[in-house]
Amino acid sequence: MMNEETIVHGLTLKQWKAAFRSEICEFAASTFVFTFEGTGLIRIAFGNAGPHLSETGGREPVFTHSVTIPADVAVDLAGLLLKKVAEPELKKSPENTSR
Repeated sequence: MMNEETIVHGLTLKQWKAAFRSEICEFAASTFVFTFEGTGLIRIAFGNAGPHLSETGGREPVFTHSVTIPADVAVDLAGLLLKKVAEPELKKSPENTSR
């Protein structure tokens, strides 16, 4: 058995196990909004396109899940997403390949 502190794709094996335990409810969201809640808290609501509002296709978002986290955790999350998702995409874009 491998050491639980072994790093695989940026997480320890212990973190992988915790992130994929069977009791976790999974939800796939296509949109989000956030609000400032109280002192130092950020509420992020996640949802999807809701009912059609017209024949031309306008839809109202429906938010069904949310999480309220301290502002410093929100900043850490934003930084990690930029580093792990946005930066690699920027490196792949054609205008950045000649630099």
